[in-house]
Parts: sequence; C-alpha cells; structure tokens
Amino acid sequence: MNWTVGQKLQASNYRIEQVLGEDSFGITYLARNEKNRRVVIKTLSDRAQQRPDFDKLHQDFLNDALRLARCTHPHIVRVEELIQEGALFCMVMEYIEGENLASRVDERGILTEEEALQCIEQIAAGLIAVHDLGLLHRDVKPQNIILRSPLNKGGVEAVLIDFSIAWEVGSDCFAPIEKYETETKLGVYTDVYGLAATLYAILTGELPVAAPARAENMPLVAPQQLNPDISDRINQAILQGMAFQPHERPQSIQEWLQLLYNDPVTSPQSSTSSTSQQSPRKMVFSQDFPWGLLAGVFLSCAWIGFTLAQILAPGWVWSLVLAGALIPQIAGYAIAIFASLAATLMALNLIIAPSSKTLSNLPLLATAISLSEMAVWYSALAIIFCAISTAVMQQLKTFFTKFQAFLILTVTSWSGIGLGRLLGFMFQ
Repeated sequence: MNWTVGQKLQASNYRIEQVLGEDSFGITYLARNEKNRRVVIKTLSDRAQQRPDFDKLHQDFLNDALRLARCTHPHIVRVEELIQEGALFCMVMEYIEGENLASRVDERGILTEEEALQCIEQIAAGLIAVHDLGLLHRDVKPQNIILRSPLNKGGVEAVLIDFSIAWEVGSDCFAPIEKYETETKLGVYTDVYGLAATLYAILTGELPVAAPARAENMPLVAPQQLNPDISDRINQAILQGMAFQPHERPQSIQEWLQLLYNDPVTSPQSSTSSTSQQSPRKMVFSQDFPWGLLAGVFLSCAWIGFTLAQILAPGWVWSLVLAGALIPQIAGYAIAIFASLAATLMALNLIIAPSSKTLSNLPLLATAISLSEMAVWYSALAIIFCAISTAVMQQLKTFFTKFQAFLILTVTSWSGIGLGRLLGFMFQ
C-alpha cells in the first residue's frame, strides 16, 4: 500500500508531504526530515508489490540504490541514506530546488546551442561517473534534469535526478526501442539515446518520434529541419545518438561527446559556426578540469625528486621511483619503504656492533634517525599523494578515456620527479 500525505516513517524521522510521481514500478515522494528539510524518497510502488516477480524487483532496486549511493558527482542527485520501512527498502535523496529543462523550454523557448551544450556536458559527465559504477539511469529526459541556477545568471548547474527502476519504460519519446523489448539487454547505449533525445528536444522545442512509431517506419525528423540554426555537427551527433538499433549508436557517453566536438568532415556550413560550438566546451572544460589536483600531483612528485637528489640516492633507487611513477599511487610508498629499510638496517648495525667505535658510529646513527624521520614524512606524503592521484583519475575520466587519463597522470608524475631532481642537483 502506498503511503499517504502526513504519514510518518522511521519513527517520525520523515513525514510524507506529497507524491511527486508514480509508474508501474516506482513511486517518488516529497518528504521532510526531522530537521524540517525537504528530501525525496523513492521506493517500489504498490503495483510493483503485487507483481509475481516482486522479490527480484526489490533486490534489483536495492542493488541499484547501493551503487548509486556510492556516486558523489555534482551533476547526479545525491543519495543521503538507504532506509527500510516495513518490508520495503527506500532511497532518501536530496531535494533540488530549481526548474527542470522541460519547463524551461516550455516557458521561455528553446535553448541556444551554447546553453544546451553546457547542460548536456554536465549531465554527460555525471552519466560517465554512474556508468563507471555499473549503473544505468534508464530514463534520461528533460523532465529529469534540474537546473540549480538560471541559465541567464552566470552559468548553470544541471543535475540528473529520478533514476529509473528495472524495466520502467519511462517517457515514450525519450525511451529507445530496447526499453520496450524485454528480451533486449539495456546498456550504456540506452542512456546515450536518452541524452541525444534530450538535446533534440531542448534545441527544437519538439518531441522526437517515439521508438514504437519508428518501428512502424515513421521516420525521425532531423533536428536541423526543425531548427535551421543547429549546426551540421550537432545535427549528426543527435541522429547518431538516436540510432534505432542499439549497436548503431555510440557505445559510451565519451564516444558520443566526441561526435559533438570533433571537427565535421563534410559540412561546408559548419566552419561558420565552429566558434560558437567551441565556446561551451572550453568554458566547461576550464571550469571542471582538475587543474588544481594535477598541480598537487606535479608538486608532490617534484618534492620527491628534489629530496632524492639532495640525498644523492643511487641509481637503483631512481629506477624504483620512476617505475613507481607508472602507477602513481605507489610511488610515495616505494620511497617510504626504502627509507624505513635503510633506517632499520643502520639501527641494527649499531646494536650488533656497539660502543667500541661509538664516536665513529655517530654519523651512522644520525643518518638512521634522519632516514626514520624521512620514512614517516614520506608515508604521510604517500597517503596524500594516493588520495590526490585517485581524485585526479576520477576527474580525468569525465573528459578522457581511462588510457588517456592514465597517460596524463603518468606524464605529470614523471615531469614532476624530473624537475624536482634537476632542482635538487642545482641546489646541492
């Protein structure tokens, strides 16, 4: 049985205010928590609970909720906690103030390419993070994209909400054909279709032809026919992203983004619009690209190189560090392990061969203490370095493939170590 307005959950920690939406599988509520702050609660609907396969649906919902709770991307709705009310698992999510893209187009007309691409890029970055967790959204559409700030006031922050449950069909005009065919597996290409269809709608003001109608040979009208201001490149990217068969679409969000921004190969008109097409990419790239984190990796590696040069580390140590830079997360640990081992060996030497040469062993003792301190310092540095490198890799994967992100991180690490070593030798 669905919950009613005013009903309290979790020993009065949440109070239901209204139903935001319901379909054959899921139901979403607006509620207030014990701090009187609005939240959104999603769970399986009463109709879903009557299905013979409810147990499987319930487990699928829980699995997806657990994966989504691990996603902390600024353009994906945040899961605050998972609760169990009676026999039902529920997701408690942040409530996002703002208008959705569909309302924006209905009230003020279609978006320019610059405005549209700014929103689409942000949602694309969020979807990449979601897909990396093995999760699909399944219902990408303008109604599920909330704008935190107005488009005409210094930029926008678009957030994707309302993840679909299992085999919910969602909105006809934004759902690809595999959503209607239970024997066809959903995949990343399903979200590619929804994102391309969303771009279609916000640039033309028209809904694309629904997949079942396309299956009956009703053609999809090219967006450029509805809005001649759409560039050839964007027109082709939308059509390819909305290809009828899943295997004909780009197989990842990254591939589809390349269609949006790669130079067109055929259109003579596209050269006149290239400037306008590049501007949103450059703007979002400069805002979201992890320059600060990359600088942290570079400076950490430079400090490692500088210190090793100061202590005149032998060649095999440099080999170890440079090899570790191939996997930046272990570079700092390699140095810490070396320093700890050296300090331990020196201390053991003093214990085994004591006092008769105490004075001559004092330099050795000082070196052991120094290396022990360095081991502690580099252990801390290694932990910081690991955290920064991991964060950088996650951010880079929103712009590049995993291999490209790996190359960028590796080159940054090597460059930092090389510069640090050079400066270390200069200041000896």
